[in-house]
Amino acid sequence: MKLLFLASNSERRSNLLTQLGLQFQVLSPTAKEIEISAGTDAQIIQTVENNALRKARSVQSTQDGLIISGDTLVVTRDNRVLGKPQTDEEAFDMLQQLNGTWHRVISAVAIINTTAENSSVSHIWSRVRFHNMPPEVIRQYVSTGESIGKAGGYAIQGLGGFLVEEVEGSFTAVVGMPFEILVPLLSEFDVQIWHYWKS
Repeated sequence: MKLLFLASNSERRSNLLTQLGLQFQVLSPTAKEIEISAGTDAQIIQTVENNALRKARSVQSTQDGLIISGDTLVVTRDNRVLGKPQTDEEAFDMLQQLNGTWHRVISAVAIINTTAENSSVSHIWSRVRFHNMPPEVIRQYVSTGESIGKAGGYAIQGLGGFLVEEVEGSFTAVVGMPFEILVPLLSEFDVQIWHYWKS
């Protein structure tokens, strides 16, 4: 079996790989994420795929095996891109923009084979609709601290799930590591997830 590495500081991405039964080591990427505040779909796709690749490449020289990485962006209905809030006020502002509306989430997955020095990257779009929440409820959520460092200011797999009325597309993509992309990409490198279930 090929050695697998996850280039991510995200606990949710690590949990998703564990959920698939994969055995892997976590590496901390050093690449700075490219930020985009608005753009066309093509620009947003390029940004999220480049970010995923940059994270994997930042640790490429340290290990032999397959390096998996991902990136996620939240896009409002007028194509503004919401990154990861660093303060409660930033998180509140983002959630207010999403409140009571549909928004899109794009997640990219990149895999680098450090031995053959080849790579593959892909992305998937999903749509999420928020309930219409009063501001004081949003502030209560923000006060939990869960918003910080999460794309769009919420964690659908955590307390932030109560904000969500409906999801169209991939739930795991909204969390940050879409199985719909990850499993086929691993197959491109002759890795089947069930190989790791038997070891």
